[in-house]
Amino acid sequence: MFQKREEKDGSVLSYFISPVPKALLFWHNLVSYPESFWRACSRSFTKRRRKVYFTKCSERTNVTAGWTFITPFSSNLKYTGFGSQDILIISVIFAGISSTVGFTNLLITRRTLAMPGLRNRRVLMPFISIALFLTMRMLAIVTPVLGAAMIMLFMDRHWQTTFFEFAYGGDTILFQHLFWFFGHPEVYILIIPTFGFINMVIPFINTRRVASKHHLIWAIYVMAYMGYLVWGHHMYLLGLDHRSRSLYSTITIMISLPATIKMVNWTLSLLNGALKVDILLLFTLAYIIVFVVGGFTGMWLSHVALNIAMHDTYYVVAHFHLMLSGATMIGLFTGVYYYFAALFGVKYSRLFAYFHFVYYVGGQWLTFLPMFWLGFSGLPRRIHDYPVIFMGWQGMATTGHLITMMGIVFFFLMILDSHIERKVAIYTPLGNPRWHKRIQYYIFKIRYLQLTNKKINKLPNMKVRQLIQSRYFNEYEIYNTKTS
Repeated sequence: MFQKREEKDGSVLSYFISPVPKALLFWHNLVSYPESFWRACSRSFTKRRRKVYFTKCSERTNVTAGWTFITPFSSNLKYTGFGSQDILIISVIFAGISSTVGFTNLLITRRTLAMPGLRNRRVLMPFISIALFLTMRMLAIVTPVLGAAMIMLFMDRHWQTTFFEFAYGGDTILFQHLFWFFGHPEVYILIIPTFGFINMVIPFINTRRVASKHHLIWAIYVMAYMGYLVWGHHMYLLGLDHRSRSLYSTITIMISLPATIKMVNWTLSLLNGALKVDILLLFTLAYIIVFVVGGFTGMWLSHVALNIAMHDTYYVVAHFHLMLSGATMIGLFTGVYYYFAALFGVKYSRLFAYFHFVYYVGGQWLTFLPMFWLGFSGLPRRIHDYPVIFMGWQGMATTGHLITMMGIVFFFLMILDSHIERKVAIYTPLGNPRWHKRIQYYIFKIRYLQLTNKKINKLPNMKVRQLIQSRYFNEYEIYNTKTS
């Protein structure tokens, strides 16, 4: 009996230690001694339970603080254990250092090596240069603030400081102010270069100058610097007093003024030109429409009452990603197509470019428009489950995301096909219009002059105007009359 028990235990032990082919040799033990089978099932079941338990614990500690480093979860080892949160903090610090080195190099190079007449005359620079230098100046202001917040967070975690510990005199909300002082200007840092691309592309596809370059430059600068004053609209539900929330709301609404100036200038620039329907024009129009919808939905969130109602719902997700994944990426793709010949020396593949446009832009609308209705319905974000009644909108959003990914695939196929075909670029982004664009432009100018002359001919001639002036508006007779 003892020998039989020892043989059975040995078989079970070899079953778990040996590799799979060797374990299969002991299948008869499981048949001969059924308790061995149940022991194997018990071992595997207990190991699985323990694994799931530890996995869930580690995942919970990793995501407790979120991507916004919510304190006190991110500042206390009790909530987020030693490991991934520290790596994330150190990574942000090193990314800030690398960004600082990069923009310092470029800004000093531009300041010291630019020609003397160009240093303080922005109107002589291309729009893309103006936009990039402005974003680097913005990074120079907000990056040290984020770096200081990360260092203070790391010290709270490991050196027992109390910058963000309320129980020991710290301020938990202080980190939110520091983070969002970086976080909101970062949105403008991402989208302002696309303003430069669009301002460069519109004159090129339109054979006329952009309307009021000074006002466009002014609008970009005003948007950038007003972005430093509105970080509080991310914190309406963190306990801010009503006066502060009203101030943040008012300044956020005021940002719509320079944005409207840009829209009016872009519209006027496209109004009286000879447009060529090409991929650049399509991406530009898509950018303008997505930017208008994203900005308009953001104005709703700037109001305190509506923000409280829509806070942490899918409406916020739709607005934010329509601006970044929609407008910013579409503007970036516009710049890539505009500079494609200059970057690669070949003509981009028109077929895959149109596929890219249709799938990406259509996928963006199909992804984020349903999220507005989900937000109106009150569905919160950052949850892994939802009522079955929202399955329709969620399915549309998922389908739209897959279509967007197909558009990204077509973008890379466009680059690959362009280098395989290696077609010569028939134009370069230097402002030289094609011959059919010139014909359209001349026909437009002739018709415009004809219409203008027709309107002028309806006005009274010089003699009639002088007669009217002398009869009704001649005020000099009083001073010119001679008394006898």
